[in-house]
Amino acid sequence: MNWLGGLGRTAALAMHVPTVGVASPWADDSFLERVLVPDLWPAGTPAPMTRGEAMTVPAVSRSRHLICATIGRLPLQAFRGPDLVESQPYWCYGTDGQLGDLTADQRLAYGLYTEQSPFHRMLWTVDDLLFYGWSLWLATRTDPVDGRPTRAVRLPYGSWTVQDDALVDADGHPFPADRTILIEGPHEGLLSFGAATIRQASTLESTAAEVARTPFRLGVHQTSEITLDDTEIARLVGNVRRALADNQGILYTNSALELTEYRLDSGELLIGGRQASALDVARHANIPGAMIDAEPTGSSLTYTTQESRNVQWLDYGLSAYLDAVTAALSMDTVVPAGQRIAFDTSSLTSTLAPTTGVQTPD
Repeated sequence: MNWLGGLGRTAALAMHVPTVGVASPWADDSFLERVLVPDLWPAGTPAPMTRGEAMTVPAVSRSRHLICATIGRLPLQAFRGPDLVESQPYWCYGTDGQLGDLTADQRLAYGLYTEQSPFHRMLWTVDDLLFYGWSLWLATRTDPVDGRPTRAVRLPYGSWTVQDDALVDADGHPFPADRTILIEGPHEGLLSFGAATIRQASTLESTAAEVARTPFRLGVHQTSEITLDDTEIARLVGNVRRALADNQGILYTNSALELTEYRLDSGELLIGGRQASALDVARHANIPGAMIDAEPTGSSLTYTTQESRNVQWLDYGLSAYLDAVTAALSMDTVVPAGQRIAFDTSSLTSTLAPTTGVQTPD
């Protein structure tokens, strides 16, 4: 059985799953990726984008926090047709006993250290889908009658991978086939198709910070007729740099050297460039630019109410992740045939009651 719906997707997933150590339950192993990937990737070829690098870009982290935290707090419910199922699956809301039937070695191999709240389980599931395109749940307890999950946890990305079309843990041991719930995202992952945009944004952030620190460049002009070789020129430039750093920007030159200052216009770089970069990130993340303060220049787009903004975001942004998750959780191996899992999105679209009371004339 091909768990990933096709050999191409299997190969892509196997390539993108990091296998550099067991991940923390609260974060990925991007630190290890930052250390190892640039060293191991062929020279002259850009190293793959990592989640850790992407999260240093403010527009990416803002998009991630909005998408993942918003979906994370939405309750999961079981329906039969339009009606709520009277007895809801315990894994939808339960927070106890998730690790009860796992040995200490299994917990370590799976990267599981604590029980998971439904919020954190879903928050990190969507994080996986956003950055990598896949997420994996493990049913830690099943109903003895029908074998469907009664407890389920999300396995940290990096604590599992694919080998020969089988899902295995960090030690290479296969997971029980009837206990894995593989969730396929709506795309192949932001770190894949958005890598160039994110790296450009990261470079722009670094450049903007450098320009903010030193909003000028110095030209060192030799006024004497002495010819300097390349080594002497390099030593001279190095001395100027050290003097700027060590003497709070004050330099001393003799009559043989003349310094010329070239001011850098950082306004467009710090404002216009970063705004355009943030807007591109928002497009990749499928989030309205206004929600991360990145609207096109001259845009007059406004939201009249919070509810209308949320409805638009729900319809054209969040629904891709909501539908991906509920499609996997509605499979007959997870809930009985005829039932489906859905998110309760009423908190996003309901009008909040006023807290100031009825207005009265003075």
